Amino acid sequence: MVHQRKPLGCFSLSIRVVMALWTFASVFASVLYVEPARAWSLTIGAGSRAIFLQVGNGANNANLGTINLVSVIVPAAVVGSGAAQVMTTNSTQANSFFDGFNVCNPPAQLYIGGYFREPSTTAAVATVQLNAPANLISGTDTIPFNSISWTSTANGNTFGDIPAGTFAGGTQFLVNIASNRWLENCHIFSYANSAVVPAGTFTGRVVYTMTAP
Repeated sequence: MVHQRKPLGCFSLSIRVVMALWTFASVFASVLYVEPARAWSLTIGAGSRAIFLQVGNGANNANLGTINLVSVIVPAAVVGSGAAQVMTTNSTQANSFFDGFNVCNPPAQLYIGGYFREPSTTAAVATVQLNAPANLISGTDTIPFNSISWTSTANGNTFGDIPAGTFAGGTQFLVNIASNRWLENCHIFSYANSAVVPAGTFTGRVVYTMTAP
């Protein structure tokens, strides 16, 4: 499906992820200004050099300090059973700022999108990475961060332009965004629940960053 996009202002945001039995969090970084474009993998008009990244809630012309939560409570009867537990988010970001198109379905899905703009078409790319700690922590107890994975989709577009994956601890490559392109998708997070761990709220934070040469 193709849809028209409107100009957008600049903002930034962070996300956090929580679970009751464990919690992980995510922080995001961004900056930008955009031009009209089309679709989920968007072509935007050339213009002044800018990069933009949004994870979770955002706002036009604002640089937010919001930390969104992604969480799940594991019922005692299934702890460590291997039955994966789908997480939910407190993000309310459902629509694209370009034209209000309904991209995601919170609280099940978390919006992620960004773009890289340059004055002319070049072969350069902006790189989106994330950084997660090795473990989620509750006091002296831990859960490996690679217990959490995500799938990637969007309304009307099941292909994950911003790929699915699993947190590995440390810095991970997520996606490259070509010059004068915008990508947006929705991530659904899941906890593997493959080990018996003590009761508690396990927390951690993931930082998403975008860089360009």
